[in-house]
Amino acid sequence: MKKSRFLILAFLSVSLVFLSSCKEDPEDEVSPYIGNYIITKATLSEPLTLQTNEFGTIEVPVGTDITPMIQGALLSSINCDPDKSIIQLLEDFAIFLSCTNTQQEVDAGTWEEQSETVIVLNLNSIAVPSTPTGIVVTVSDIVFVNNVLKGETMVPITEDMLADIVQAFSQGSATLDREATPDAVNTYFTIELTKQ
Repeated sequence: MKKSRFLILAFLSVSLVFLSSCKEDPEDEVSPYIGNYIITKATLSEPLTLQTNEFGTIEVPVGTDITPMIQGALLSSINCDPDKSIIQLLEDFAIFLSCTNTQQEVDAGTWEEQSETVIVLNLNSIAVPSTPTGIVVTVSDIVFVNNVLKGETMVPITEDMLADIVQAFSQGSATLDREATPDAVNTYFTIELTKQ
């Protein structure tokens, strides 16, 4: 009797080991943000107040298209047309910038997915040569529909780029007052990136 109890106990123990090892291990989730993107649109989400030489203060309103300026700010390390410049978010959380019609590729830093609606791009000084240490771009309130990632962010924009905004907004009739303008101005905008 003791022997049969021992055999049953041994059989049950071995069975539990085999049954517990048959469970499916959960697969690591892969971020939906991994992929290649093109900056397709950037519009101001907060007004931008700038000082001009001709008219004093002007306000660039919410909704103003600043796509070329943002493409220039974030893609300046790649010698490529903005519509052919790719931002690569890799599975190992590296960021590379590349051009679809050349072999040029730049290690641009790292990225992280903080939540389902927030990603952080840690762009190094190679990617953004106008900064000695790079910049951190946090994209929040992300909506990802039909391969378009849309979110809110902020980037410090240089004086030269602000001068371009004043020229475009005033249709060439005003220039930026560089003495009254800081070296960089935090600019808040909505960005759209199209996944390729």
